[in-house]
Amino acid sequence: MNSSSPSAHLVVVDFEDISDASKDLTAELERAFGGHLSSSSSSDAASPLGIIAIRNIPNFVEAKNAFLPMAHALAHLSPEYYKALEDPTSFYNAGWSHGKEKLGDEPDFAKASYYFNPLTDVPGTKD
Repeated sequence: MNSSSPSAHLVVVDFEDISDASKDLTAELERAFGGHLSSSSSSDAASPLGIIAIRNIPNFVEAKNAFLPMAHALAHLSPEYYKALEDPTSFYNAGWSHGKEKLGDEPDFAKASYYFNPLTDVPGTKD
């Protein structure tokens, strides 16, 4: 591996910045996901990771600590119950997902995911 090759860096933005509609985050999005800045022919441009970290989310730690203990109970529900937690309209990017992602050409049944936003989702409800 060439030690002078560019490395990918995690793009971090502040919650206050994404909450401000007047704030232009175009450069951060392009660094994180690619765009005209990362598609330049410059050899020192880093490859995007395809992810953005958000820091300073109000009440995030408290919310995470409140819902994380529920993971064990979720993992032991009946298969019928999981069906009610699926959200195909979000392409399984919300709620329960098992075997919906592919590993090569085959469904990946080796993992399952439950996508939950601790700041806006209320456990045990549709909200």
